[in-house]
Amino acid sequence: GQGSCVGLSGVTLALLAFDSLVYPTKELRLFVSFFPITLPAYYLFLGLIGFSIMGMIGVAGRSNVAHSTHLGGLLYGYLYYKAFKRGWPRLWDYRLRKAYRALRGN
Repeated sequence: GQGSCVGLSGVTLALLAFDSLVYPTKELRLFVSFFPITLPAYYLFLGLIGFSIMGMIGVAGRSNVAHSTHLGGLLYGYLYYKAFKRGWPRLWDYRLRKAYRALRGN
């Protein structure tokens, strides 16, 4: 049907967003129309956000690309990075282990 979405592009872009925020000066290389372009990871992150927004509002024309999925993945990676910097993953790990021990009776 119309509007279906298959693939892992959102997850891939979430990982790319997280990595580019942790290591913003890392050089990444991509090929655009067979021409290699090398740029810092943070600039690629910003460019992908801009491209996804333009694709969603239709500036880039109609295509079969799920721009909203890409933007959602980039946003999720950004939010996870912010949570990571505040220490939330360690806090949740502690709470999950505590709940597991309580369920086991330890």
